[in-house]
Amino acid sequence: MFKKSNKPSKQLYKKKNDNTSLLKKGCLSLHGTIKNSYASEKDQSKFGKDCGYEYDKDLSNDNQQVYYNPESNHLLMSVSGTHNVSDIGTDLKMMGSGIKSTDRYKQAEMTLGKAKAKYNPSSSTGIGHSLGGAVVSNLNLDQKVTYNKAHTNPFTKTGKSETHLRTYGDVVSLASAGNKHTSNIRSDVSLYNPMTWAKVHNSDQIKKFNYRVPGS
Repeated sequence: MFKKSNKPSKQLYKKKNDNTSLLKKGCLSLHGTIKNSYASEKDQSKFGKDCGYEYDKDLSNDNQQVYYNPESNHLLMSVSGTHNVSDIGTDLKMMGSGIKSTDRYKQAEMTLGKAKAKYNPSSSTGIGHSLGGAVVSNLNLDQKVTYNKAHTNPFTKTGKSETHLRTYGDVVSLASAGNKHTSNIRSDVSLYNPMTWAKVHNSDQIKKFNYRVPGS
């Protein structure tokens, strides 16, 4: 009979649409920036200082964080994914009428507008995971890096200013798997074990690649 293997097939993990070259340079860790979006305000206020970034307490909250580097005139905005009960309602609304109809998106768009007016940056970068990735993907930013973003419409394409990373086996981002600007990467999780599927969505899957935040 057939012998089960815990290793995914090599063909399944053949590289496609690899656009990760943009993530090779930068002071800030992409994995660290995503993890920071879920951290406490105390920890978020310390993040990025060693790279010259200042945390904007007035424009930041649990859902999005604004950082500015006065030396490089670079604006960084990170948006967290689903992390509280109200976000569950946001996820459901997004599936029905799109991310731009949600309060999460409207709040982030307003915050970005205020940040641009305050700093007048020469460049801006947005980082988002899961629900946060869906928000960032639609914001007016020079560069966007999203990971396993919530993608409900297979006909919505990833824009050329965005680098989208997704791990094979991630259901949340499945609809974006074949997009031109999406890089599908291998995870350390066995897809043959349903008990481990949730780990595929976790940002720890990209830590080993040492990706950087472009522009930082």
